[in-house]
Amino acid sequence: MTSYLVLEAPGGPDRDHRSTRFIADRFSWLALLFPWVWFAIQRLWWLSIGIIILQVAASQMSRIEDLGIANALFALMVGLIAGFEGRNMVVRHLVSRGWILKTVIHARDLATAEEIYFSNLPAEDFSQTSNIPHPDWKRDRKTGNGFMSNDPAGSFQFDLNGRR
Repeated sequence: MTSYLVLEAPGGPDRDHRSTRFIADRFSWLALLFPWVWFAIQRLWWLSIGIIILQVAASQMSRIEDLGIANALFALMVGLIAGFEGRNMVVRHLVSRGWILKTVIHARDLATAEEIYFSNLPAEDFSQTSNIPHPDWKRDRKTGNGFMSNDPAGSFQFDLNGRR
């Protein structure tokens, strides 16, 4: 089973919780193979740029005779760290930006984690009056007929007898 960390946006959750993020605490294969791309996708720009610079430096060091394997070892090391701890870095980055870590859920997949989390939320009270405006249908005061009898356009530009 996978652990899912549930984070809510800094301003609180939306009404339908679209801003609530579920981040799986598991290994990332994309982060192992392409760490700087994975961090860029996760919007950790400075970390992505730093990895690119360090990989260029390691490739330059590998040109020295005794350090030929330095680039491969560095790439493997960064990939393993990114694969195992990358999602934790994303969570820490979001928490530093004001996101709130609400809970950790153990579930088989994302859909199950969402179902567990949202089923435990308190139900909203919809019995209060809403701010949705309701139309005020008024009858014609002159003739007492229905609401469209004296409409200058008739019913879609036709009067009740079908004329224009």
